[in-house]
Amino acid sequence: MASQNGFEISQLPEVSCESSARTEFLPHKNARLAFDYIAPLEGVSKARQLLVLVNGFARPRADFRAFRKRIHAQMPHLATLAFDNRGAGETEGGLEELSVEVMAADAAFLARSYARTLGLQGYHCLGISMGGMICQTWAAHDPMVMSATLVSTTPGGRARVWPEGVDPEQALSRPFEEWPQDYDIMLRRMTRYFGPKFRQASPLLIEIMVKNMLKTHTGAASQGNAKAQYNATVAFDGTGSASDIGCPVLVLTGTDDQIIPRGNSEALCRLIPQAKMKVFDGIGHLLLIEDPENFVAQVRSFLNELGQ
Repeated sequence: MASQNGFEISQLPEVSCESSARTEFLPHKNARLAFDYIAPLEGVSKARQLLVLVNGFARPRADFRAFRKRIHAQMPHLATLAFDNRGAGETEGGLEELSVEVMAADAAFLARSYARTLGLQGYHCLGISMGGMICQTWAAHDPMVMSATLVSTTPGGRARVWPEGVDPEQALSRPFEEWPQDYDIMLRRMTRYFGPKFRQASPLLIEIMVKNMLKTHTGAASQGNAKAQYNATVAFDGTGSASDIGCPVLVLTGTDDQIIPRGNSEALCRLIPQAKMKVFDGIGHLLLIEDPENFVAQVRSFLNELGQ
C-alpha cells in the first residue's frame, strides 16, 4: 500500500487462524505488534465477519476481554482481533515520530493478514477514544474497511469540541503531563472518566482501576510511551479525510463524557457521509465499562444490519 501521511503497510505475512488466548507478535515498520485472535465459536466452519478492536490512550487490548466474551456468545460466526497500539500493552518499539496514521497502518496490516487467510473481502473496526481516531483514519484510507464503530472520540482539528472550561489553544499547546504517582491525584483524574451514576454506584471498581493505573504507569518507559501517544492524539486532525470514509459508521457517545464531549460525535456525524449516532444517557467516557450490555447490543445490532 502506498504511503499517505504515514499510512503504509508492509508485505502481509502468513498467520494462524486458530483461537488463542496467548499473546502473538508480528513485526511491522520498526515495531513488534502484540495481538491475539479469537475464532468463531466451536462448531462454526467459517468466519463471516472479522472485527478488529482498537483501544484508547495508554490502554491495552485486555480491556476488551469481557466485551469479546459477550459478543462471541451472541454472534457465533464472528471472529475478533485485538492488538496493543504502539506505546501500550506488550507492543514494543516504533515510537519515533508516532502518529495516528502510523497506528492506523498497524491495524490495517493485522486485519489484511487475517482477512486473506480467512478468505474475507474486508473487515470491521471498533475504536475507543484514541482508537476511534485510529479507526477514522484507517477507514478513510482503506477500502477493505466495511464498517467502523467510533466510540467516545473526536474528528480532531477545528471540529474538536473541548470540555467545558478548557481553552482550546492552551490545551493544544500544553505539554504531556506525566502520570501521577499519588493515589488521590490519580483518583481525581480517573473519576472524570465516569458519569455521576457510575461514580456513585461503583466506587470500589473505580478504586481498583486507580490502583491498577498506579501499578502499571510507573517508570520512565511508561511515561515515555504515554507521551508519544499523547503527542499523536493532540496532533490528530481527521476533518480533511472524514468525507472519504465510504463505509457505514456507528458513532457512540455518552451524555456525561467529560473527556471528549458529545459535541465531537455530532461533528463526526456531520463530516462522515454514512454515520449514525447512538447516545448513552447518563454515561461518561468509558461506555464499555459503565453500560457493557447496551454497548454490546448496539455493536451486535449494527454488525447484524450489515450482514456481511
